[in-house]
Amino acid sequence: MMWCYIYRSTNKENSYLYIGKENDFSTVPEVLMKAFGQPIFVMKVLLDGKRQFVAGSAQHIEDKIQQDGFFLQMLKDNDFVVKTH
Repeated sequence: MMWCYIYRSTNKENSYLYIGKENDFSTVPEVLMKAFGQPIFVMKVLLDGKRQFVAGSAQHIEDKIQQDGFFLQMLKDNDFVVKTH
């Protein structure tokens, strides 16, 4: 169980970024932040399993934040096709 901070994208409708520390985007790849645009704070949420998420379970979101440093919720899987080369 952990707190996470949710931000919406200014570039991609219905896309949200979940991170473990408020306003700390240091764990999010720069190329993703450029595609995401200016993050707009939406809410702070406790991932305790009591809240339903469109993108998956609280445990799944927490696991992704701990593993990758962030969780990206997208309307469609190909919304953030980012070329790294």
